[in-house]
Amino acid sequence: MRTKRLLRFILFGSAILLYFGCIRNPEPKVRMPALAGQWYPGKMGELAYAVDSYIASVPEIPPMRDVKILILPHAGYPYSGQVAAYGYALAKMLRPDLIVIFGTPHRAHVRGVALSSCDFFETPLGKVKVDKEGSLALSKNVGFSINDEAHRLEHSIEIHLPFLQRIYGKKMEKEISLLPLLIGEMGNDIEKYARIIASAICKRNPFIIASSDFAHYGPRFEYLPFVGKSNSEIQEKLKKLDMGAIHPILKFDREGFERYVTSTGITVCGRNPIALALALPIGLSDAKLLKYDTSCAITGECDHSVSYAAIAIAGIWKEMHVGVELTESDRNFLLRLSRKSIRSFLVNKKRIVLNAAEVPSSCRIRKGVFVTLKKFGQLRGCIGSVIPRAELYEMVIEHAYHAACCDPRFLPLTMDEFDQIEIEISILSEPVEVHSIDEIVIGRDGLIIEKDGHMGLLLPQVAVEQGWSKEEFLLWLCRKANLPDNAWRMGARIYRFQALVFGERS
Repeated sequence: MRTKRLLRFILFGSAILLYFGCIRNPEPKVRMPALAGQWYPGKMGELAYAVDSYIASVPEIPPMRDVKILILPHAGYPYSGQVAAYGYALAKMLRPDLIVIFGTPHRAHVRGVALSSCDFFETPLGKVKVDKEGSLALSKNVGFSINDEAHRLEHSIEIHLPFLQRIYGKKMEKEISLLPLLIGEMGNDIEKYARIIASAICKRNPFIIASSDFAHYGPRFEYLPFVGKSNSEIQEKLKKLDMGAIHPILKFDREGFERYVTSTGITVCGRNPIALALALPIGLSDAKLLKYDTSCAITGECDHSVSYAAIAIAGIWKEMHVGVELTESDRNFLLRLSRKSIRSFLVNKKRIVLNAAEVPSSCRIRKGVFVTLKKFGQLRGCIGSVIPRAELYEMVIEHAYHAACCDPRFLPLTMDEFDQIEIEISILSEPVEVHSIDEIVIGRDGLIIEKDGHMGLLLPQVAVEQGWSKEEFLLWLCRKANLPDNAWRMGARIYRFQALVFGERS
């Protein structure tokens, strides 16, 4: 009898534990693929081969520092896959912790931003981990809502996932999180939405994909500005029309982009995702059109055509700003000043002298600064100081000359090389001591090490250019300071800082 009661107790207890275990550990919620076998291959091997082939066909792309936004197309792979691959060939060089996709809701009406409650998005290549906590946190803001139905059949996010899975592998299931956002109408509140999203993601080493095609031409799209033209004329006019929208994007000019779209009626399906991306608090440092094409040119059928572009935008989050606001004019002033300083020393052996009244007030603050010279993409000199001993413009004059003529790693620059160098300026934030390497974010932080009278510094962009992990970054930091490779583990003091980086364009 006693044995039966004990058995019943064990069975009842097991049932209770199983019940509560199911509550605490429910089955993951997965958004299943809606396009596999239609817009892209539905079998794992075929899909992997297709994506890899697109990326392998991209010519070598020079690396870009501080890439924050990629504007990429979302049509079926036979049409837009090769254009998208240009963006992913660049993204392959990045080391994000979070990927945010601004999708376009084609099959549902969305007001504001539609979030997903799923744990994973799935493709034939496997699962992609969703930043569910990020979605739930954003959903507490007005205008942000969980809307799984809007996501269920939408292609503008799903179409990018196989590319991300091929370039980042299993990290997309376990380490790198995806934040899928469908961007609807925002009215006059676009800057509010941008600030909310930026505050939620900017400290997490993210990059954003704004998912959009460009001009949709033909009767199916009710857009026929070129009726009666030949195929070649249509292609020429479509390119001119699209470049009118792309030009303000490259200037990070949201208002200019929106004015152009409104005035021309150009059917950019991702108008809202692009506008939201351009409203983010990012200080532009570089922007490039990586690839452009049209379905008209791809298929030869121009009665209907959709345009595709891959655009990369680099900059620095203003939330991680170094404490100085520099306009494009200010930056160009400092870059011209650097070049004048080098030329003056090479030609006249003299330091240039400026009237302080000629200097913008933003260039007279005191900040640590480094000047870097590159020749054909290779380092040719880099000198600077963490401690601001003079006003910014004076430090730039001094460090530009020293980078050219006094870097002990290189022979002094010659006039024959003067037109071959590119100048880059890095303005530093105040260094903060690091207590755990978890605080370090590759691409955001530069590092300083101090131990036994040795000191070394590496700028944030170095780790990105070299493709280093945190541990490799710290190892090379030790070597820069002439310390043992593991000195960062052995009582050295480590400091991190951010930098506003900008340079001359080729």
